[in-house]
Amino acid sequence: MLKLYHHHTSVCAAKSRLAIEEKGLEWEGEIIRLRERDQHTPEYIALNPFGLVPMLDHDGRIVVESNVINEYVNDVFDGPKLKPDDPYKQAQMRTWTRMTDENVHAAAGVITTAIAYRHVPSHGNQISGQLDPYKQARKIASFEDGIDNVHFRTAMRRYDMLIHQIDTALSGEGPGKALAGGGPDWLVGDYSLADVAMAPYMERLNCLEMSFLWEDKPRVADWYARLKARPAYQSAIIDWFDWDISWTDLMHEQGAQVSNQVRSMVEEMRDPGYGGWTPPGADA
Repeated sequence: MLKLYHHHTSVCAAKSRLAIEEKGLEWEGEIIRLRERDQHTPEYIALNPFGLVPMLDHDGRIVVESNVINEYVNDVFDGPKLKPDDPYKQAQMRTWTRMTDENVHAAAGVITTAIAYRHVPSHGNQISGQLDPYKQARKIASFEDGIDNVHFRTAMRRYDMLIHQIDTALSGEGPGKALAGGGPDWLVGDYSLADVAMAPYMERLNCLEMSFLWEDKPRVADWYARLKARPAYQSAIIDWFDWDISWTDLMHEQGAQVSNQVRSMVEEMRDPGYGGWTPPGADA
């Protein structure tokens, strides 16, 4: 039995749904109502001490963290391979998945809350129970101050950087020698968990009306189109985002309202002279 505890618009849950669907597996799902704090009940915490989705139950074996779940699903079950055979290519793949864990996901939480979810009072209930104090601080600032919060520009800089990194990977040239040799269709050559990991974040940017980030990068636009054309993308991401369309509609509506302002912000940050910092006393 394969059971996934998930939420329909969670990018991390979408990531694991996509891996499971790509493997062609049958699975049972249970929706965790994040704003009702189902993920913070004693029963859930006893299984997943981080109080997050997704969580996988495979015949009583509990696996948490989306990228960990995805490697587990790939390694345990038959079906199309989502990891390269070459250990070096596997290392490159994990470098991409690590990006999502390290800061891309944090940026997603900031921009989504700042633009859209702050307009839903019940989202504050979810934030109030957040177990991770760093994440809670970012979410509170985003909920209270919207795109003017101290974290928003940093989040947008990270996403603009990510789109550039994806573009460079698809060109085969990087970013850097450590990630060179990918493309032209997928991040590390063949379709892999690297593409799976990034797919929901692209969909989130699209929902927030931020496709301007790749309007001058045809390789990224074509890669995103290839992702969306995969049947598993439809069943794992689009169908679930549409399951309660109100949240998707909210993101599109609020994203459109601030799109020009955010675009101007990104263009300003692309200036080579932007963002410099001189430590106190450095000029002494």
